[in-house]
Amino acid sequence: MTDFTFVTYSGMPELDADDRLAVDVLAQRGYLVAIAVWDDPAVDWSGAGTVIIRSTWDYNLKHEAFLAWAESVARVAPLYNPLELVRWNIHKSYLSDLASKGVSVVPTLWLAARSRAELRKVLAGAGWPEAVIKPSIGLSTYGVRRVSGSAEDQAHLDALLLEHDVMVQPFIKSVQDNGERSLMFIDGTYSHAARKTAFQPLLPAGEAGETPAEATGAEIAVAVKAMQSLPKAALYARVDLVHGAAGEPLVIECELIEPTLFLGMHPRAAHRFADAVAALTDLKV
Repeated sequence: MTDFTFVTYSGMPELDADDRLAVDVLAQRGYLVAIAVWDDPAVDWSGAGTVIIRSTWDYNLKHEAFLAWAESVARVAPLYNPLELVRWNIHKSYLSDLASKGVSVVPTLWLAARSRAELRKVLAGAGWPEAVIKPSIGLSTYGVRRVSGSAEDQAHLDALLLEHDVMVQPFIKSVQDNGERSLMFIDGTYSHAARKTAFQPLLPAGEAGETPAEATGAEIAVAVKAMQSLPKAALYARVDLVHGAAGEPLVIECELIEPTLFLGMHPRAAHRFADAVAALTDLKV
């Protein structure tokens, strides 16, 4: 019987090579690990062992179907991250939840789908000369645009609002030189960090300009507080940070569904992830 199934999407049916590092470690330890596409109707999830969501990089385009899939899998198999976290994390309004718990997050305004918003007035009201707009259910650069209120920017916002809730955040200048800091957590413990470039495309790990990084004590402290504020413990997580005007770390995303974990950027990371996954066999559903 399959011990674990790592889940991906049809655009990457063999899984991200970064995740295969952990698959290889588990296989070397004698575990039977399968790879499956989340919406492949031929997969029998009741025989998939423990299901580990990984590179499901089209969930944002099919989020209702993806949630239905996660719910159906959770009824017949252990699912990680757990269904409660998937539901909580799929809409980026979780940032408001983190902020209410005292986590330092990037200021965010929320616009409801099918509403009408005049971008210039939104920016003027917030005091932001430039902002970034993106769907509240989204990943990578899908629908993301740096805006200042031009006619083209307004048209982009109007198009997004036809189908999506939209989030508006101030453009953080530090992303141009400092980039984003991605802090990886495995089984709740900080593991390692990477630097991401701003507005990078959706590509396999390491192919969009990411590099290993050393997180500062302040960055780790903010990320740990975010982890402590989750509604349920996470097997894996990536907390993405930017630096505000005063250099303070701010959470821009806390990814719990399908984040690249940059396992290849630390010599022990794949083994740490394999350790955490293997330990799940000792837990009850």
